[in-house]
Amino acid sequence: MCELELEDQLRLLKDGLTELATEIGDTQISPKSLSLLCLDFEVPVDIRDSWILEFRKLSDIEYEKYSSKEIISIFRNKMQERFDPVKYFSDLTVFSFIRAISKHLVEELYPLSCYLLGDFSFTADLN
Repeated sequence: MCELELEDQLRLLKDGLTELATEIGDTQISPKSLSLLCLDFEVPVDIRDSWILEFRKLSDIEYEKYSSKEIISIFRNKMQERFDPVKYFSDLTVFSFIRAISKHLVEELYPLSCYLLGDFSFTADLN
């Protein structure tokens, strides 16, 4: 029996987790795993952790005063401070990170993510 290289093992593990996430309903609108999002967009762990802290600080935003597009822009700018490739993320991708973090790590953001979800398909750049 042939032994798999570490790279192949890691790829199979990631693919398996992605398949399981898809099975339980993972989509960009309703992501099930922040870690899988980070893998997909090559976000390092230290950056992910910094976003969680920054999102916690942004959780008290008076979101009723802003459009969904403006809120996405606020979060994108905060994310981009630590990870420049965010400037290439679509609005949908930024929303996915907000949604995943709010559902699992910063519960105070959950009402905001629901607000965005309700209006998102009309204002987001889905490219």
